Parts: sequence; C-alpha cells; structure tokens
Amino acid sequence: MTAKTKERKVQPGVIGHPTTQYVTTKEVMELLGVKDSKAGDIIKSLRKELVDKDMITSTYPAGKVPRQYFYKRCMIEL
Repeated sequence: MTAKTKERKVQPGVIGHPTTQYVTTKEVMELLGVKDSKAGDIIKSLRKELVDKDMITSTYPAGKVPRQYFYKRCMIEL
C-alpha cells in the first residue's frame, strides 16, 4: 500500500513551521517568490558570506544556508 503525499502550497512571504536548521533553494523560492536560478544565486551568495566570515566551513552542505542567518539577512521576522 502506498501513501499519497500531499504537496504543501505556500504563498510567498508566508512562513510555516520550519522542520530543519537550514533553508534550501525550494524554500527560498517559496518564501521570496523568486525563480529557481535566483534562489540558487541567493543561497550561493549567503553561503559565501558565511564562509568568508568563518561562520561555516566550506564542507557545509552545498545549496543550503542556516535558517536563522537567511531570515536575518532577508529581514524576515519569526
């Protein structure tokens, strides 16, 4: 028996309950209402900032940034 998965639709700018410590490009697309390539650019630049400030190492998972830092830099209040 297979369970159907229900895809969650989120309006841009509407914040649900986070389930992980980091955000991915898909979440950036949903939260900011941007396309995939722009979301990837945002993640890449935030990740570079963090590596330059020695807040994360370059071995941190690619395509992800810490959720708190993302919210802070994008001025999203919880």
